[in-house]
Amino acid sequence: MKYSEFRRWLIQQGAILVKHRRGSSHFKVFSGDRQSVFPDHGAKEMPEGTRKKILKDPGL
Repeated sequence: MKYSEFRRWLIQQGAILVKHRRGSSHFKVFSGDRQSVFPDHGAKEMPEGTRKKILKDPGL
């Protein structure tokens, strides 16, 4: 799965993505009162471990 596909999926699941800071490719992902950091590298393939960690942190 690509980073861009995963970002769209997170938004469909109701997660809120906020830019980490200006010029950064990272987003903070909020789901309820929990958060995680999502590195967005567009069309690159996302490592499976990164995807699982992001899903586990906010409880998605």
